[in-house]
This record gives sequence, C-alpha cells and structure tokens, in this order.
Amino acid sequence: MRPTLIGFVLVSAATLSASDNELNLIVSKQMTRDYSAANITTEQPVGISLRYGRDLVGLGPAQLQLQAGYHAQTTADIEQNGSTGEMKNTGYSLGLQAQWRMGVVLGAGAELRAEKLKMAGMESTTQVRPWITGRVGFSMPLPLVQPVFGLEVALPVTNKSGDANNDEDLLKRLSPNFEVSVYGGIRF
Repeated sequence: MRPTLIGFVLVSAATLSASDNELNLIVSKQMTRDYSAANITTEQPVGISLRYGRDLVGLGPAQLQLQAGYHAQTTADIEQNGSTGEMKNTGYSLGLQAQWRMGVVLGAGAELRAEKLKMAGMESTTQVRPWITGRVGFSMPLPLVQPVFGLEVALPVTNKSGDANNDEDLLKRLSPNFEVSVYGGIRF
C-alpha cells in the first residue's frame, strides 16, 4: 500500500509540474508623450497589475497563452498653464502571448486594453485599444510551483494625437503610450 501511495504522489507531482497556469504581479512605469510645447507637463506614474495566464497550446518549449489582467488605478499629476490636477487611469486587458521556454523565457503578444481615464472637473472616458507586448524572463523548474520573473515592455498600437478639442480627446491624448515593467509570479 505504501509504495502505491508514494508512486501515486510522484505521478501526481509530475503531472502538476507540467504547469499550464501562470499568475503574475507586474510593476510598470507608464510613460506619456512630452507636451511641453502645449504647456502641459505630466508625471510618469508607476502602476501595479495582476495578470492570469492559461496555456492553450504547447509544442515543446513553445506555448500559446491566453491572458487576462487587471490594471490597478494609477494617478499622475498634470500641470497646464499653472493649474494642476490629477489624471487617474485603471483598466482590464485580454490577450494572447506566444512564449518560448528554453532556460530563458521569451514572449511576444498582443492584448486589448480597456482603459478608464478620469480627471477632476472633466467627464471620464473609456478607451479600448490594442497593445503589443514583449518579454524576457526566467523560470525556475521546480516541482509543483515554478517561480517566474522578468522584464516586459508594452506599446499601444493606436494613440490619440493632434488637438484636444474636448475633455475626452485631452484624456486620451494624455494616456500612457509606452510601458516598461518588471514582473514576478508563479506557474502552477
């Protein structure tokens, strides 16, 4: 009975170490364009995100992963013509990422982000735009749970540019247009 139980535990641990789920905590530096010519200066905020990924297809070291994320609210100080305010940004994302795990984890993907933008004294707005992502990281192949960590960059495919004719245009224009992140988490 005892050898059977030990064998069952080892086989179960081996199948669990296949690990097709990933949970990441991401700390991002969000960057916007320079609007000093329009007398607008904006702070480059740091954001926190939580992302869950599920491997859909795996072929050797390559996987295609479906990802869903929550981007916690960031607050950036904005100054325009001597008056100051705060811009708040929060959102959700859904995307696909191809990853290659060969000691180093390399990934490239695309996601759709719904970003809610808000500033005091203005109507809030939501914008949905595609982003492309790239990552490089490491994963420690341990049984049951694998720690993962690395660097990631994200760039929106579309940006609002030109004149800000209304509150909605201004908020979209001031939203992040580049993101550099560090992430850490587990595969299970």
